[in-house]
Amino acid sequence: MKKQLFLQILVLAFLFVMASCGDDDSGFIARGDGSSLEDDSSDSEGDEDSADSKSGSSSSKKGSSSSGKGSSSGYSSSRSSSSSSVRSSSSVKSSSSSLASSSSIAYEDIPGKAIAGVYQGFVGHVVMPTIEVRALTSKLEYVDSTVSYVGKIDSIGYRFSVRGLPEDIEYAEIHVRVNDGTNSTIRYYVDEYAVVNLKGVDSLYVNSAMNFIYKRVKYLVREKGLSFDEAKAQAESDLRKAFYVEEAFHDLERIDVLHDETEGGYWAATIATTESISWLGNALRTDFWSDAFVTDGTLNLGDELASGLASTFYNCVGLACLGDVYSRHANRDRIRVNLIKFFDTVSGRGACTSDRAGDVFRVASDTSSSGFYTCDGKEWDRSTVMDRDMYKLDFPVCGTTEKTVIGASKFEYYCNGKGTWIEARPWSVDVPVKFRLNPDIDYGTMTDPRDGQTYATVKIGNKVWMAQNLNFKGYKNKEDEDSTLVANLSGGHICNSKKEAHCDVCGRLYDWAAVMNLNESMDSVTAKAMIVDPHQGICPDGWHIPSTDEFEHIITEYYSSNTDKTADMLRSRQGWGKSVPDKDPVGFSALPCGIYFNSLNMGWAFDDWGSEAYFAATPRYHLHTEITMSASFTGIGSYDNSSRHRHNSVRCVKNDD
Repeated sequence: MKKQLFLQILVLAFLFVMASCGDDDSGFIARGDGSSLEDDSSDSEGDEDSADSKSGSSSSKKGSSSSGKGSSSGYSSSRSSSSSSVRSSSSVKSSSSSLASSSSIAYEDIPGKAIAGVYQGFVGHVVMPTIEVRALTSKLEYVDSTVSYVGKIDSIGYRFSVRGLPEDIEYAEIHVRVNDGTNSTIRYYVDEYAVVNLKGVDSLYVNSAMNFIYKRVKYLVREKGLSFDEAKAQAESDLRKAFYVEEAFHDLERIDVLHDETEGGYWAATIATTESISWLGNALRTDFWSDAFVTDGTLNLGDELASGLASTFYNCVGLACLGDVYSRHANRDRIRVNLIKFFDTVSGRGACTSDRAGDVFRVASDTSSSGFYTCDGKEWDRSTVMDRDMYKLDFPVCGTTEKTVIGASKFEYYCNGKGTWIEARPWSVDVPVKFRLNPDIDYGTMTDPRDGQTYATVKIGNKVWMAQNLNFKGYKNKEDEDSTLVANLSGGHICNSKKEAHCDVCGRLYDWAAVMNLNESMDSVTAKAMIVDPHQGICPDGWHIPSTDEFEHIITEYYSSNTDKTADMLRSRQGWGKSVPDKDPVGFSALPCGIYFNSLNMGWAFDDWGSEAYFAATPRYHLHTEITMSASFTGIGSYDNSSRHRHNSVRCVKNDD
């Protein structure tokens, strides 16, 4: 019994729903393609300018701010960047891609004319966007400013429909209002306008490019006496000239800017893209609605706009920052090409071609360091610091003589004598060690008699130090050899990455036996007993391996302790990266030559190349002691352990007289 009662209730409910769906006021329009558009009779989520009446009847809006009269901007408040999904659709080959004609749309039997179409402009968060149509006279004045016909744009395909228009309507103003807020209670309106001829038309596109010529068309009809068709053709021509477009396009309302694959279609999409970029659309709106364009059809977009467009274009991450049209376009790469062409022209930099490789261009109005662009022979990109410096200083040609210069940014550059400038601040072995020294320091020299290599020296306090890392690997003359040193050195030295060119700059990395010139099998007690400061080790006669105390003495010459700024005392001015201060006040000129060590996880490996320096010192607590400094720390550290296999750089200190 209960089951029968339940089934009866279910049947009644179903019949009630079916009856409701059959009502002419259902809120949907049946379409010949089987899909449906939301009817504008649905609730408008409380938008203050929405009509209260159903589609198919006029709604009175006395004093409405949405009429467009007296407005100098289509934005009710600031626009914000947004992203939207790319709409999947087959490409259209025609420059006037067709929408569904009136014969393919089965509208319900509602009195008056009906139009349908697709909105291809700024969609934002798409919180109940609306479309409003007002009838215009042949002079493009309102037939009745209190009457408008309101529809809604669906939030998926951005299709719209407006019904109940006068059967004899010819000219009309279309006003699209999008709430760019995140929900229906937050209002950030974006308003776009177009004027169209609806005679014999029941479907059209509405895109952002139409918004640019809205006031120009009205002016030409009202003030210059042109017919609507003449005015629209003239305004579209003026629009093309403003964007430096040679390819013709006509009748923007017939162009599917998201899918049209003609040259004119791509440029119409490019123009629509610029309008849908948040800040740019606002700036361009002001320009295109200014007296200069409205009355004369002339526009100088200028450097300021070029600078802003460049900043948006080159800083863009993802699709949203280039606007809704770009993010939804079927061929974004083609639109990107056009945007670059537009910027090339409006900025005055011209196209980047192979014969201009290396050219640097600065946007005149952009005084920031980011306003420079370099041509790589194919396209422009953000300039490097060196590119900017060369532009500002008009760098001399790097010829056959090695030299360094200081750039406008205070960065240093090295000419390798082979026609190439190299930025010195980042780490690179392409810059010789002599150019890493502090030019303000009066260096001495010493020559190692064992192999004839010469090193820069510097006096710090009462000690004379080598200002370069030791690069000794064996005797020049066999008769001069110290057999013990030769044995202890064997297999105990290496160039970083096993590249001899690295040794030319960094010297060699030595293990404990080579540094101390002691047999690696010697027990710790005996070894420590044999290392008495000053201990010569691998250093030439008259020089010795520095102790930890001698390293610390460099610091106490200037500071009372090992403060957090001591690494700045020892690091070279250049080669540690742009974030490291270029000080080296005592001329020690430590380079980030890294370390070679044996790890349980990695085996034998090089590490910290370009970021840390490791110097051997005589033992303090354990057999192995090293002094360390890093690009990421301002202090220095020491490392004590019993390992004899860590390979360090070596600086020798001259014995006291």
